[in-house]
Amino acid sequence: MYQLRPFLLFSLGVLATAVRGDDPAAKDTIPDVNFDLEGEHTGELPSPWEGPSHCVSGDHCLYFNPAGNDNNGQVLITTPNYAYLTATFPKITSETQISPDSFHLAPIPGRGNGFVADRLIKKGEVIMQRQPSFLVHADAHIDMKPEVQEKIYQTALSKLSKEAQEKFLSQFGDGVRAKIDKNSFRIVVDPSGDKESGHLGVFVDVSGFNHDCRPNVHYRITNTTHTTVAVRDIHPGEELTISYIYGIARKSTRQKELQDWGFECTCSQCTLNSLETAASDARVKEIKRLEEEIEEKMAKRGEDIKPEMGGKLVELYLEEKLYAYLAPTYVRAALIYSMFGNEAKAKEYAEEAVGALTREYGTHAKDIQSMRELAADVKGHWSWGIKVVNGDKKEQKKKAEKWKLGQGKGKKNETVKAEVKKERKAAEKMGKKAEKKVKKAKAKKDEL
Repeated sequence: MYQLRPFLLFSLGVLATAVRGDDPAAKDTIPDVNFDLEGEHTGELPSPWEGPSHCVSGDHCLYFNPAGNDNNGQVLITTPNYAYLTATFPKITSETQISPDSFHLAPIPGRGNGFVADRLIKKGEVIMQRQPSFLVHADAHIDMKPEVQEKIYQTALSKLSKEAQEKFLSQFGDGVRAKIDKNSFRIVVDPSGDKESGHLGVFVDVSGFNHDCRPNVHYRITNTTHTTVAVRDIHPGEELTISYIYGIARKSTRQKELQDWGFECTCSQCTLNSLETAASDARVKEIKRLEEEIEEKMAKRGEDIKPEMGGKLVELYLEEKLYAYLAPTYVRAALIYSMFGNEAKAKEYAEEAVGALTREYGTHAKDIQSMRELAADVKGHWSWGIKVVNGDKKEQKKKAEKWKLGQGKGKKNETVKAEVKKERKAAEKMGKKAEKKVKKAKAKKDEL
C-alpha cells in the first residue's frame, strides 16, 4: 500500500552533511547547492527543461524535464525564479546506489505493498536517489481555483512516462490534489531557507517505503534530491521502512500525529504490550531529559557535566532502536569523553559520529570536519582535556580559551549566510528577465 505521508519540511540551507572512509555511503557525490548566478541570464532554463507554459495564478507556470528520473520525466509548477533555481541544482550521481534487484515491491500482511530486501543490505548503503516527479509551489497548490488546478495538474501528469503516471496514481488519495496532499514532502528550494519558497514534491518511487516508528532506512533531501540510506543491516526478506514522523516521542504522541493524517500505526514499536510500552516511553522521557541537561551544561562551558552522560545517552538511543537519529548523540558523547581526557572513548564515538552523520545528513554535515579531526588526533582537538582539573591556573585559562575557540568555529556560518544572500539577489535579478518570457506566454494565450 502506498501509504500517506505528512508534509515534511526541509530547508536546503540546513541539510548539510558527512564522510567515513569505510562507509558505503561515503561515496555519496551530491554536492551542496552552489549557484553561479553572477552572469547575465535570459530566463531560459537549461536543456532539456521546457517551459514556461500553462501560466496561471500569479506567474505560476508549468515546466517539464523529459529526461528527468531516468527519462520518466519531471514536472514543475512554480514561478520563474524557483524554476531556474530548481533546474540548475547540481545533478545527482547514481553509481553509489545499490542494484535495483537488491529489493522488490511485494504484498506486506496488513500493510499493502512495501519494499522487501532480496539480499543483505549493509548499514550505510545508499538504497535510492530520486528527483521529485511532481513538484509544485505550495502557494499555487493552496491558492489555485479547483477547476484550474485540476486542468494544470492533469496536463502536468500527462507529461510523465506511463510508468511514472501509474505509480503516481497508485498512491493514497482520491484525485491528483489529494495524492499530493497525502504523499508529498515539503521542500524549501531557496538556499537561504526562505519558507516562501516552499514546494510540495512527490517522489513516486519513494512511496514504496512504508512507515515504521523504528525504521531501518533514513531519508534526507539535499537540494531536491531524495536519498534513502540503510541505518542498520537489513536482512533478506525484511521490509525496508522509513519514518513519516519524528520518532523520538512517546507512543501516544506518535499515534496522535499519525492519526491526524488518517493513519493508524501498527509497527512493532506501537504494538508492544503495556509493560514494554511503559518502559519505552520512560526511555524516551529520559533521553529528552538527559539531552536538555547536557545542552544546558555545555552552554556553560561544560559546568558540572559528568563523563558518563554521553555514553548513557548513546545506550538509551540504541536500546530504543533509534538508529536513524544517532549522529548528534555520537557527537555529544565524543566531545564529552574528549573533554574528560578519555582518548579511547572519544576516538570510538568520533568515528561512530562520522558514519552516522554521513548516513543521516550526507557528505557535508555540519560537525563532520570536527569529528574527523577528533577521530584522527584526539589530543590535538580543541576539546581535549578541557575538564581535566590539575590546579594550574594558567593551564585552566588556556583551556577556557580553547573552549571559546572551539565553540566559536560556528561563526564561519555568517560568511556563508552573506554569500547565500548575494546569490539570492542575483537569482531575483535573473527572475525579472525570466518574467518577461512568462508575460509573453500569457499574452499569446492561456493554454488552459
